[in-house]
Amino acid sequence: MSVRIQQLLAGVELFSELDPEELAKVAGVTQLRTVAKDTSVFHAGDPADAVFVVATGKVKIVVTSSDGREFILTVLGAGQVFGEMALIESAPRSATVTAITTVDLVVINRAEFQHLLNTCPGISRKLLEILSRRLRRANSKMESLAYMDVAGRLARYLLDLARDHGQRMGNGWVVLRRPTHSDIAHSIGTSRETVSRLINEFEEGFGLVNKGKFTYIRENLLE
Repeated sequence: MSVRIQQLLAGVELFSELDPEELAKVAGVTQLRTVAKDTSVFHAGDPADAVFVVATGKVKIVVTSSDGREFILTVLGAGQVFGEMALIESAPRSATVTAITTVDLVVINRAEFQHLLNTCPGISRKLLEILSRRLRRANSKMESLAYMDVAGRLARYLLDLARDHGQRMGNGWVVLRRPTHSDIAHSIGTSRETVSRLINEFEEGFGLVNKGKFTYIRENLLE
């Protein structure tokens, strides 16, 4: 099991600067956990007792307003890390994380993760890079909500999703598994009906093709 986890960790950005001995050290303090689709990994307000790495599948990070409306902050896939900020701050969870698909997670408990930060400088450097990139993305999202109309927010959402999770097909197209229209609506602050209408309009005029649960976007639009 430790060898399998070590192989998974080798492809994770957070651990990309570690040598084999350090990777083995990390693998030795981790556990694997499988979470079923539509099941929460943790809820906002829960104690922060572990950091998680997505091995397979996808999760969404969600906050809920005082009137019960959900807003999806981001979607994370294989190789991405979540839950680390609350550990650093020694604060409760600030958001709820729910499995979009069945997910396999690599779990590192609080004490072990803090020890790794102190003894493996490569992890600390990469964590700063990841947090900085997330902050820039959050600022971009706030800018979209403040200044863009719904069509602009949806276009940026789809392009970001294609960059982060799309698969380049080698023929000028990028394919991605599209979230539900309801999840997209919760991500950009609009209604499911508006998302459905705009996606149909995009298909007619902006080089986007929908086939079942998949969306195909022209690769040059990502540049």
